[in-house]
Amino acid sequence: MRPYERMALGLLLAAVAAPVGAQAVPDTATEAKIGSRVRIMAPSIRRDRFIGRIDSLSDQRVVLDTTGERHRFGFEMGPVLVDEFRRTSVQRSAIERVEISGGRTVRGSTLRGALWGALAGALIVGVGNLPQVNASFDDFLKYAPIGAILGGAVGGVVGYALGGERWLPARLAH
Repeated sequence: MRPYERMALGLLLAAVAAPVGAQAVPDTATEAKIGSRVRIMAPSIRRDRFIGRIDSLSDQRVVLDTTGERHRFGFEMGPVLVDEFRRTSVQRSAIERVEISGGRTVRGSTLRGALWGALAGALIVGVGNLPQVNASFDDFLKYAPIGAILGGAVGGVVGYALGGERWLPARLAH
């Protein structure tokens, strides 16, 4: 194996072994108030999470405004045009978990993008450069590391651009 192939394989193995999206959990949960961006899990109502800004809080219900300002690739995603679907009400008794937004994060999405890009690049370049006659695995290994490096770089850039949101444990204010 050539030195650059060993380096590419080592980088790929190190990236796979690294924990993706690991977050430290604080000892005390943050209090979610009116105006906080939250993610609420209430599986008895629906399997999907409710995500939005808290519009109002009462002892029985939490009302979320789901049309927060969101950006993808530098473009603002449009708001929900029908007002009746903009706000949603969730009973407090149905809520199992509340998380508050900790802001934008790019670490996990960049790592995932780099891993998927490296895998796709290695497969595409490795298979694309196989000889038409008597192809062997050694022929694949000859070009796969180059594809892994290029694909990892492109995938990392795409993952960084997409980003994500970091969620921290929270509790609802009274």
